[in-house]
Amino acid sequence: MSPWWLPVAVDSGQSWQYTLGPLTLYLQRLRSEWLLGHAILHDQDDRYLLRSRSISQLPELENVQRFIFRESPGHFCLKPKLLDRSVVVKTRKQVSIPAGEQAVFYISSPVVVEVTVQQPDCKLAEITSQRLSDTWFGPSTLHGELCYADKTQARHSRTDLPLRPHRAITAITIENNADSMLVLSKLSIPVPYLAVYGLADGSLWTDPITLQHDGNLALTRFKISKHLPAGVAMTDRIAEPRQHIEKQGLIRAFTGIFND
Repeated sequence: MSPWWLPVAVDSGQSWQYTLGPLTLYLQRLRSEWLLGHAILHDQDDRYLLRSRSISQLPELENVQRFIFRESPGHFCLKPKLLDRSVVVKTRKQVSIPAGEQAVFYISSPVVVEVTVQQPDCKLAEITSQRLSDTWFGPSTLHGELCYADKTQARHSRTDLPLRPHRAITAITIENNADSMLVLSKLSIPVPYLAVYGLADGSLWTDPITLQHDGNLALTRFKISKHLPAGVAMTDRIAEPRQHIEKQGLIRAFTGIFND
């Protein structure tokens, strides 16, 4: 893969197709307007695609939007951002961590693609790269939050990570400080609080997080690590968090994180 968040120059009258996993974006620049449409595939065999090319014309799409300018900007740029809600991931296999142990898992979540034109800069739209269903996460209907639902392999080795241009990887350290076995079937990733980092190999990473379990299922400590994963540097930061952590909101958001 290669970085897909760099600007692309487009001549007036030229059309462009950009495919990121299941999402395909269609853009056309005219003298005084830009056209933008998209399509999302559900065929999982196509989720690793990364393709950028000029096309003769836009296909027939119902969601094409028009953006009018006195003179249309000459570049477009796609920027990855994280979702606006936490993502609840259900592990495909149950995971158990003995008392006093800790484990690191690499879990990815789909990004939102911010489409902008440049020179001058103007944000056109934000488009989710993969559709996720809604889910409620919390101990009751009164306490918790509305999240997105996803599934994960909860990979324990970084070398096992597949290359997927539309998903950002979060390194999650889980510390079991209790005196009993910790059994995980799902957990919540607070992606709105995390920044995005883009590497030269085209992969996307987020701030790493640590979840500390002390034996009380009602409360779990959460912190964003100051130490980025190996190979990721602050200079690779390409998107800021959508939200900043507030202490009281943090407790509500992560109540019951390890409950089935």
